[in-house]
Order: sequence, then C-alpha cells, then structure tokens
Amino acid sequence: MAQSWLPAASHEGSQTPSETDPESSREQGSPWRRPEMAIAVVLLVCVGVRRELAAALSVGDCAALAAIPVTWTAVRKARRFSLLLVLSILAAGTAYIMSLLAESSFVVEAWARRVTTLSLLAIPCAVAVFVWGARRLGTRRAALAVGFGMFLDSLPLLQTSSNPWKFGIGAAVTIMVLSLVADRRRLVQIVALLGLSGVFLVSDSRSTLAFLAVILGTVIWQALASWARWHVPTPRRLAISQIIVLAVVGIVAMAGVVMASESGTLGEDAQNRTIAQSSSSAGLLLSARPELGASWALFQNRPWGYGAGVKPRFEDLWVAKDGMAALGYDPENGYVENFMFGGRIELHSGVMDMWAAASIPGGLLLLLIAGMALTAMMRDLGRLKATPWLFFAALTVVQNVFVGPWSVLPAYLPIVLGAAVLQPPLREAVPLDAGHEDAGNESDDGSGETSPSVSAPAPASESHPQSGAATSPQPAHLETKRLRQ
Repeated sequence: MAQSWLPAASHEGSQTPSETDPESSREQGSPWRRPEMAIAVVLLVCVGVRRELAAALSVGDCAALAAIPVTWTAVRKARRFSLLLVLSILAAGTAYIMSLLAESSFVVEAWARRVTTLSLLAIPCAVAVFVWGARRLGTRRAALAVGFGMFLDSLPLLQTSSNPWKFGIGAAVTIMVLSLVADRRRLVQIVALLGLSGVFLVSDSRSTLAFLAVILGTVIWQALASWARWHVPTPRRLAISQIIVLAVVGIVAMAGVVMASESGTLGEDAQNRTIAQSSSSAGLLLSARPELGASWALFQNRPWGYGAGVKPRFEDLWVAKDGMAALGYDPENGYVENFMFGGRIELHSGVMDMWAAASIPGGLLLLLIAGMALTAMMRDLGRLKATPWLFFAALTVVQNVFVGPWSVLPAYLPIVLGAAVLQPPLREAVPLDAGHEDAGNESDDGSGETSPSVSAPAPASESHPQSGAATSPQPAHLETKRLRQ
C-alpha cells in the first residue's frame, strides 16, 4: 500500500537505519517478521480492551506495561514521545505522593490510587505498543486492531445497557469501519459515514453524530476540491485553509444536530434534554455539563488538587454542589453523591479528573494530550485526503479531555498519540500532485492520491529504508520514502 505519511527523520539529523534502531535494518523477509506481526496484533487488541483483571487493573494497561521492554525500541528516539513520557511519570508520581500525604485528612481508596497511578504510567506504554505495532502492520491496521479490542470490551453492554451502541459498541465499530475504508474511494468513505451517522441518529448520540457529520463534510469538501483541481502551493497553507473549512463545517454540523435534537429527530429524551438545556440561563454547553461548575468551584477551593484515590469530604461535596447550583442545575438528585463522589472524585472532564488526582502535572498532561490530538489533525489536513479514523478518535479525545470522563480516554489514546508520534512535520507532508500509487502493491482507488496511513513510518527522529518502487520524477526534497508492506 502506498504511504502518505513521510518519515520525519531528515530534519533531525538521524543517521542510517542501523545506527538509529536495529529494527529499521531488519530484512523484510526475516523469519521474525510474521511472528512479530502476530504479536503486534495481539498486543494492539489487548490495549483496546479495558476490562478489569485482578486488583482492578485493566487488560490494556497490564499488556502495555508488560510489553514495554519490547516496544520501547520503537519510541526511544522519538522526540514527540519524550514530553509525554516525562509528564506521565511526573503525574503518576505526584498522584501517588499526594495520596499518601492526604491519608491524614481524607479517606483514600487504595484500589483507586493503584488504578489511577498505573493508568497514568500506562499512557506512554500504550503509545509505544501502537507505534511498535504500526511499524509492522501499518497505522491503519494497527488502528483496526485497537478498534477490535474496544469492540470485544464493549460486548457485555449488550446485556447490561439499554443503549449499547451509544455507550461503547458504536464507537468501536466506527473505528473499525473507518479503518477498513481509509484506503478506499471517497464514495465508499461517504457511504460508510452516512451509514454510521444513521445508526447514531436513532441511538440518541448527539456528540458522536456531530463528529461524524464533521468528518463527512470534510471528506465531501476534499472530494470537491480534488475534482476542481484546487491547488495550494504548500502543505502548511493547505492545512490552514482546511482548518477554516473544518471550523465552518463543525459549526454547521453542531447547529444541525442541536436543531435535529430539538425537533425530536433524535428521540423524545434527547428533545426534552436539549430544550431544557437551551432554555437555561447558563446556556446549552454549561447546562449540558454542570460538572464544569463543580470543577471550577473545587479548583478555587483547593487549587493544588487532592491525590489519587482520595474520597472527598462533606465540605468538598457542598463546594461542588454550590458550583453546580450556580449554573442553574439542581444537585440534590443523588448524581453528585452516587456518581461524581461515589468512590473517588470524578468530574466528567479528563483534565479536571487528572487535576484532582495528580495536581498541576496531571492537568498539564491532559492538555498536552489534547494538543497532540489537535496537532495530529492539523498535520493530516496538509493534504486533500483526510484519515477518517484518526479524525474520529482525535475528536473523541479532545471532547473527553474537556467535557468527558477520564475513563473513556485510555482506549483512544494509543491511536491518536501513536499517530501523532508517527506523523512527519507538516512541511514534509505529501504534496498534492505527488500521490503516485505503487503499482505492485496498491490498487487504484480512482482518486489519483495516496491512500492514508496504511504503512507507518518510524517515529520522528528515526531513519527508514526507502521503498524500491519507482515513482514519477519529482524534486529530491519531496521524494517519498516508504516502508514496504
């Protein structure tokens, strides 16, 4: 398959493949190749499974932590990975130490302290698994494997949830479907997006429906731009232009979802919620997420946070309730006691959950994650063929960093952060007129462009063997380097 992500090594002074990483110089016909591919599939599927094992530890975290002696070689020289690693270790250490110090004033749940600390340490380990696996399978197949793990993890919802599609199965299926159609014609992608949107439409899922509408609008826009042979001289200018288009598409999509919800198209429950939230003096967003009021009140009351596994005191409970009441929300309904503060502090915001558990380092880690997700989307907009599965996962990550629970994030982080590590700088994106298919490996998708993210380059700061496939003449500084499937 043709590779659309160029290696990012040339600008960072890396040397030959054998000098940077023994993996890079391994022959493609090596007897280790197939066993490594099988191991990569198993690891990636495990990373997507969040089911708890003994001591409340998840399958994904255990697999990622156990595999780090092997997968570390794939990320050890990746500069984008370094800050993520440092902040994760700092946040985990801060969460654990603050939890120990809080034992004299708070009740601390040992299981929650253990889970929170290890989940923070598992973030870079899971990213390393994705990068290691993507170098053997390709990023698209790596994302597909993680999505399959998420699907297996969500199957019990068929028996325990009244809306399993909305609360887990739908997201996993979306990742898998968008990974499967990522290298197909745009028409196939549009049909897949329309089909998924239709299912979410009848499943009372407003945010996911809006994300799919944004991706669908982007794919249609890029198809029209390619058909019109729209030319922008540099990937950076193209990315800026497409960000503006994406912002407009996003606003229109969100407005459309709100209107559909208010009209009853998404069901009576969604209609009642949307009408009540829109009529509130706090506005639609704050009314939909009153936990933001609790988060702000707790931050003002105790800006240094609490610690991993710390249970709030009665006074913290009332501070949170006052913050929610200030937004016009009635907190006396059991939600605060039973969900937000039932076992530990859960503020329905990844960044605030980690601030509460790991203080400022935890908050900074989540902001870094959001920044890497947005940057990954921006780099992908440096060409006129977006990667749908990456956009869906990145939008989900950004949403849950700010207005979603931390528990949703771990399954998506390997996909988004792994892709961010693998991507080249924006200035090295494939130019619009240089998308030549590898005739021996790629089937024509009719678009005249390279297929997105099928065979992954190594992380930034590592060199790669060049593909032997001939391409059309082009300037040396734009020459495409690719790993063979």
